[in-house]
Amino acid sequence: DLEKKMKILFNEHPNKGLQRVGYCSYYGEIFYALNEICEVTSSCGVPSRTSEFGTGYDAIVMGFGHTDCGDSGPMSTINDNNIPLFPILNKEYTGLKQKLEWIKNMKPTAALTVHHDTEEYSKITGVPFHRIMWSANENLFKDYGEDYKFDLFFSGVTRPEQTENLRERILSDMSKLSKYNLSINIRSHRTNYSGTIFPPEDYAKSLASSKICFITTGPADLVGTRYFEVMAGNRSLILCNRMGKDVYEDILIDEYNCVMFSDENEFFEKAIYYLEHEDERMKIVNNAHDYFINTQSWNSKALKIKSIIESYINV
Repeated sequence: DLEKKMKILFNEHPNKGLQRVGYCSYYGEIFYALNEICEVTSSCGVPSRTSEFGTGYDAIVMGFGHTDCGDSGPMSTINDNNIPLFPILNKEYTGLKQKLEWIKNMKPTAALTVHHDTEEYSKITGVPFHRIMWSANENLFKDYGEDYKFDLFFSGVTRPEQTENLRERILSDMSKLSKYNLSINIRSHRTNYSGTIFPPEDYAKSLASSKICFITTGPADLVGTRYFEVMAGNRSLILCNRMGKDVYEDILIDEYNCVMFSDENEFFEKAIYYLEHEDERMKIVNNAHDYFINTQSWNSKALKIKSIIESYINV
């Protein structure tokens, strides 16, 4: 079986398991997607040396959890074997200098990141960086066959560094949508991010029961998982902040698989327009779902990672 030929060890940090469903389950979903097209073995631990991983693998991937570590930086790992090594950089908005230093010191074959600044990271570390991306669990994010309950869904955290505090600026003016039924669940930096985190199915059903989902890029202009979760669900329209091609690449295409806005006024204008024009809203929703299935699924993302690894090794 040619698709199972490459043997990969996927090592994850003990604090971030490879669960299929749950908080940060997308850390694990990439492992399961890779396992569909390669022969992937999982391990859990923080090695002081890569020789602790053992032998018999074509490549070693160090998962997202190792750099989900705040400002302190990951624990040092000495790369002392000859198996191609591919660490994944994560949470690029905290402790970036320390994380890049960790990667630089390991001298891996190449590094992976969901951030768009791959050229800058390569320049700083001397290590080739490649951009990968999230996807969504299609068994969880789907049409549940229920009626819409909300006109607009607005959830997650607000941070002042997120696009000049755009989320809180819009939140403070939501009275402009007072005639509509809103689902707002915000955890603010002002209250130390206290609030509710939906259980996975409740969250997925909230997306599926909302006509519009308000999404913005995260700190450091990261493209988060919610974009893909909404596309996969085939129910809600993505209404998101306008960003350049370097950030969105071919993931988000304005008025094809999402609707973009540049400021608060345009946000409210677009939200009202698409709530009052159902056919136009659903055309974009359906486009987004088709686009997700064809180009943004976990299988597509795993194939890209496999291709990156193959470009460095002789399988």
